[in-house]
Amino acid sequence: MKVALKQFPLCLGLLVAVAMAAGAPPSCWADSSARVRLAGHVPARSMASARRLGRLPAVAQMRFSFTLPLRNQQALDDLLRRIYDPADPLYGHYLTVPQFIERFAPSVADYEAVKRYARGLGLTITGTHANRTVLDVAGPAAVVEAAFDVQMHQFQAHSGHSFFAPDREPGVPNAIASCISGMVGLDSSAAWHTHSHAARATDAPMATPYQIGTGPGGGMTPKDITTAYNLGSVSANGAGQTLALFQLDGYTPSDIATYASYYGLRAVPLQNVLVDSFSGAPGSGAGEVTLDIELQMALAPGASKIMVYMGPNTSKGVLDTYNRIATDNIAKQISSSWGLSEGESGSSFLNSENAIFRQMAAQGQTVYAAAGDSGAYDNGNTLSVDDPASQPYVTGVGGTTLYLSSGSYNRESTWNAGTINGGAGGGGVSAFWPIPTWQQQLGNVASSVMRNVPDVALNSDPGTGYSIYFQGKWWIYGGTSCAAPLWAAFTARVNQQRAAGGLAPLGFANPVLYQVGTGTGYGTTFHDVADSTTNLYYPAITGYDNATGWGSFNGANLLAALAPASSSTTSTSTTPTVTAPAAPAGLKASAGNATVALSWTASSGATSYNVYRGTAAGREGTTPVRTGITATSFTDSVANGATYYYKVAAVNSAGRSALSNEAYATPTAPLAFSSGVYGTIGTTSAKIQWSTNLASSSVIRYGTSSGSLTKSLSSSTLVTSHVLTLSSLARRTIYYFQVSSSAGSSTVTSQTYYFKTQ
Repeated sequence: MKVALKQFPLCLGLLVAVAMAAGAPPSCWADSSARVRLAGHVPARSMASARRLGRLPAVAQMRFSFTLPLRNQQALDDLLRRIYDPADPLYGHYLTVPQFIERFAPSVADYEAVKRYARGLGLTITGTHANRTVLDVAGPAAVVEAAFDVQMHQFQAHSGHSFFAPDREPGVPNAIASCISGMVGLDSSAAWHTHSHAARATDAPMATPYQIGTGPGGGMTPKDITTAYNLGSVSANGAGQTLALFQLDGYTPSDIATYASYYGLRAVPLQNVLVDSFSGAPGSGAGEVTLDIELQMALAPGASKIMVYMGPNTSKGVLDTYNRIATDNIAKQISSSWGLSEGESGSSFLNSENAIFRQMAAQGQTVYAAAGDSGAYDNGNTLSVDDPASQPYVTGVGGTTLYLSSGSYNRESTWNAGTINGGAGGGGVSAFWPIPTWQQQLGNVASSVMRNVPDVALNSDPGTGYSIYFQGKWWIYGGTSCAAPLWAAFTARVNQQRAAGGLAPLGFANPVLYQVGTGTGYGTTFHDVADSTTNLYYPAITGYDNATGWGSFNGANLLAALAPASSSTTSTSTTPTVTAPAAPAGLKASAGNATVALSWTASSGATSYNVYRGTAAGREGTTPVRTGITATSFTDSVANGATYYYKVAAVNSAGRSALSNEAYATPTAPLAFSSGVYGTIGTTSAKIQWSTNLASSSVIRYGTSSGSLTKSLSSSTLVTSHVLTLSSLARRTIYYFQVSSSAGSSTVTSQTYYFKTQ
């Protein structure tokens, strides 16, 4: 009698892989003893204090990511050391995204191996990343449990927050373990939170030193900030610079427009970048997004644009959003005001996040992160610090209380409202990251073996806060969420002045900030907080401390230290007249998988090139998608399936050329399996199913020996959902088979599977 079985992925036991296709690692998925357990995926602290509700339903759809380790990590560490050493010939020679990918990204072979592994498990690939460090996948809980030898349980935290988590560390085969550094999203215990405190401007007290500004409710205005922090005489305003914001919520554009109009600011263009299908609609964290934009605009009103990267508030969303900022590599100054206590992130996530920040550092991107608003007790009850502020390639920003005298700077103290809930500037010692080289020579750090936080600080006390327009009303905002975007905006001014002097962008800021901090001019470049006030534990002392880092910026002085004037002497000879270069010739576009590769002929006299893109002929627009390209080629990362049109302009000190000829291409994903292989096994028949991303033919080769698949069944109909039924099979017999599909000149072939008839 034929027994109808439910369709399951073949790798779950009904059909088990015994040999991989050419180029893939040998299979050991059916052998649980050959598994490697990947550490850092069980949120033990969250689970210990939560109530277990039961198993996650088998059909519950899970979205998570495989993360892959960088290649040549020792060489990357050496490169990072050299490009941030002013005495090294490589100083300031940052990498482009293609250069980083070529030298340090996981190999194409490893990325494809993880893709095949994921599909073989029955998971669907939902997203790929240009730097190949992250692979987004999805699948039902039952598939996840069987694939990684775990049980997925549901929990409810004391706060009422419900989450799921695995009961043990996930297991993967030895053969694929070296390709995977972790899995992000196997638990949902973490929810990133903002580091801001707000009160309606009409409700704010007016007693000194509270509400020291001249804005609505006594909050600080853009002019108040520049005056207090010695930027009033600085002509640099961020012109030519692109800033970026990491966000996990949306905002209302009219709030930003009203803020700019009220203060007479130029409305800096905003570019929204939505990650992982995030809608961009404002939610409970919209106040954070709004204040970040307004404060970056307040201190860098001349910026070319502010890119607002928005993703979902999940570990996968956080990682994908940071990774998008890195792979875009458009903004050179970035801030994040969202965080999570370091111990709640898990080692797998922290390491995956670190790979992204290392790429940003190699590309000359500066990242500032709010250090938290719970003082030295970031997790709410024990000494701890906030991620990502504690990351070694991020500049952590702590909080101060600012005191003015007739509008000018008087002094600062550590922000400390007296309790964890009341608020205090974050700072302390990392429990995860070892002390970096630029902190090792300091004698007054709280730890000589682990990373110390914060690196710098700025006014964060809500009582001396900033006037922010949000939801059609004026509010007073404080928190280290305010300090991080202001440091990023200050860096836009620094990078504007560095560019004018022919210098590369500042890049990862800590090496030079610590060099300045230990130099003879420290007292004039930073506002040192040394009054013994604490962030609920660590005192502010002379020089660096774990309460306020080096302190706040003394604007004009620190800017001069970070963007020194050119040392070259002025020539008395006649300088040749520089004219704008001619338009580039011979622009060509070649389509790839989610990429378009451009190349053109060099223009005489050009120092760089701008690339313009449109989705219709002649509609490339006037805003380039990439500027400052020094090569005569560029690879654009775009979506598959659409036709993209391009033109290129040459640039030098005299201006921009006319646009080149137009070139276009339509990127298309290569033929690939888009699901695992499924089967329904009977007594004398077997229905085999699989899916491909493109319409293609269907072929099964099979036999009773894995080395002799002599029989075949095929269909020439081009489909994406493939179903073939093998008949006249012998009962209780093991059959081996491979499936393949072809479209045009492309063919994909699966690994070898086997099944046993009933």
